[in-house]
Amino acid sequence: MFESRERLAREVAEALAVVRSLGRGRYACILEREGIVLEDPDPAERSPADPALRALLAGRSRALLAIPEGLASDTPMDDLLGDWGDDEFFLAILNGKVALVVACPDAEKLRIEAERPLAALVDRLFRWKPAYRIDPQGRGLFVSGPRLDVVVVGRSGSGDAG
Repeated sequence: MFESRERLAREVAEALAVVRSLGRGRYACILEREGIVLEDPDPAERSPADPALRALLAGRSRALLAIPEGLASDTPMDDLLGDWGDDEFFLAILNGKVALVVACPDAEKLRIEAERPLAALVDRLFRWKPAYRIDPQGRGLFVSGPRLDVVVVGRSGSGDAG
């Protein structure tokens, strides 16, 4: 069934807002290698610090998407978010191509609570932009299932993959 890109974008934005509010996050975004493609809340509701956070995330988007590979290889990695205030970060990276990032007070709690809305978001993302179905090695879902890496970055800057 054909679904309009506008409707799918709206549904992705709604799912983004659900995950952000579930974690009591102050800012959330969907980012690709080139930068941020969607964000919540809208600019009128943001705190004065959010533009700086947005710039930090956009500038480090490629490195953020590479976190799961770095953790899997046990190679030393830069602490990409450790220098950012009191926020913790919840990252859900899909097929190494797109990530949900939420700045929130308790990222581990969000990891536990976000399982169902995250599954819905993944479905919407795949329908919105079919290129997300292809993993970095060029394989699609017909060869393997989606790879969803969840990473929690606490206030100390330590990250755990789940």
